[in-house]
Amino acid sequence: MPPVGRVLLRSDVDPEGWEVKEVRSGTRLPPDHDSSYRYDVTTLSVFWPEPQYQAVTARWPHLVEHLGATWNEHRQSIERHCALVCREGVGVKQLPGDLRSFERFLAGRRVAKPGKDDLFAYPDLRDVTTAMVPWPPDRTAPCWCGSGRKYKQCCRRYGLGTLD
Repeated sequence: MPPVGRVLLRSDVDPEGWEVKEVRSGTRLPPDHDSSYRYDVTTLSVFWPEPQYQAVTARWPHLVEHLGATWNEHRQSIERHCALVCREGVGVKQLPGDLRSFERFLAGRRVAKPGKDDLFAYPDLRDVTTAMVPWPPDRTAPCWCGSGRKYKQCCRRYGLGTLD
């Protein structure tokens, strides 16, 4: 069964130490506490800012099937995914995708024509230097998508129902 998501686990023993686990359909996440760890479970959501989305889909047009046919469709899908995950009580951290780092990631995997599994596996968190941003942003904060608009006037409306 293919993985359906990745979660980041952080322990109280080493608060800076994040462990990535793939979650498969029907998998139970670790309990809140065990004898040595208290887990914070967070889902990683990779989004492609508009210039990066345009660059990736220009280079590999077949990826629109997985990223969305347009950038608006892509960001709507990301917002809905984050809203669904958050409603299940799991935290969300967002990380912007970048064409150059995606190319390096693919080269390391020896992939010439990326597919859904490559998008799912990107990025290799051991190589990430960009800070992950918690989701959702404050409703009056700048939107996560990089449009420059306030979140409440931009992507927030694409979540499931009202988020107030």
